[in-house]
Amino acid sequence: MKTIICVLSIAFAISMGNAQKSSKSKVSIHYSDDESGNNYKVNISITNTDDSYVLKADFPTPKTEKLKKFLKNHLETTMVKKGSEYIWSYTKKDKLAHTVKLKEGKLDVYMNKKNVSADFVEDFIDIFSDLKEIVKE
Repeated sequence: MKTIICVLSIAFAISMGNAQKSSKSKVSIHYSDDESGNNYKVNISITNTDDSYVLKADFPTPKTEKLKKFLKNHLETTMVKKGSEYIWSYTKKDKLAHTVKLKEGKLDVYMNKKNVSADFVEDFIDIFSDLKEIVKE
């Protein structure tokens, strides 16, 4: 029997302070499949604020190589390997713009929106929009 659990939890918080408006959204996706011995789970958590974008994902370890190839093709920065971790990091005018860290079964993404253009933010987020499809079986 196939069990698919896809839970989307969206929380929006809007606060006013000094006549400025800020927003924060958080999305969590949980996907699992136990059909015919395909017992695996994918967990993706995204936090998107006015200042930053953070994505954390856990997925089946065998999908790490597939995701590494995808990132190498879609990120313009050079990949550096430190131990068992692959890192793509981009700085603009000596300020961190984004960091992408990949290790076996785990992905961590951080982008500082203050240090990049609005077009860059949109393009960067689009790269990760189909992450669930990439890492699921």
